[in-house]
Amino acid sequence: MAEKAASKKGIFALNIILWGALWGIFEATLGYLLHSISFGYSWLVWYPAACFFMANAYRKTGRVSSIVFVGLLSAGVKLFNLLLPGRIDRVLNPAVSIVFEALSMAAVLLAARRIVEQGKSPLVKAGIALAMNTGWRLMYLLYLLFLVPDWMREISVLSSAEKFLSFFVTQNLVTGMLVFIGYLLKSRLFKPLEGLEHRIAKRFGALPKRPVVFLQAGAAAIALGTDIALQLALK
Repeated sequence: MAEKAASKKGIFALNIILWGALWGIFEATLGYLLHSISFGYSWLVWYPAACFFMANAYRKTGRVSSIVFVGLLSAGVKLFNLLLPGRIDRVLNPAVSIVFEALSMAAVLLAARRIVEQGKSPLVKAGIALAMNTGWRLMYLLYLLFLVPDWMREISVLSSAEKFLSFFVTQNLVTGMLVFIGYLLKSRLFKPLEGLEHRIAKRFGALPKRPVVFLQAGAAAIALGTDIALQLALK
């Protein structure tokens, strides 16, 4: 019994590391690309992508806490950039945003879990997507108001009414709509991943359990190491 519980904990941890690392790799590589081409609409990408990685961690573990742990891991890796020269807000603010995104999704899913499982109307699902998106933005605004120095606040989304409305209204509604669409299409979006996971499980199913665990741990470790290396190299 104890061995089975330890195995479940190990699988849970591996999924956290894997999906957190994949999220970080995505942010590092695409972030570097978007920064290099000065793409002004990168906000269309970050939150829907974050939801995709957090939702996959939840899909694989079935535990809402996995969303929080994935967010903490991704934010922790992001903070490695503090070791490099550059403005602190460009590292700290994204890391804080990641944690708030995870906390908001976890809180809304806990509150609406029964509704989600029963597959209620699209209107309810749209409300859930908007609540998750609004929740982290509210936490981020409170963070800017009370926890950052003046110079960070003066160059933030609170520096003008235009920036505030863009962040809290326009970006909130547009990315919330994208998350809602992804929510409706999640079975199609996850199907290729599930197919790949099935093929991998089938290929390694004949191997003894211990080597498979080592392979899974190795893959998660490589992904995490790659994430850290990319965060430092592509800042």
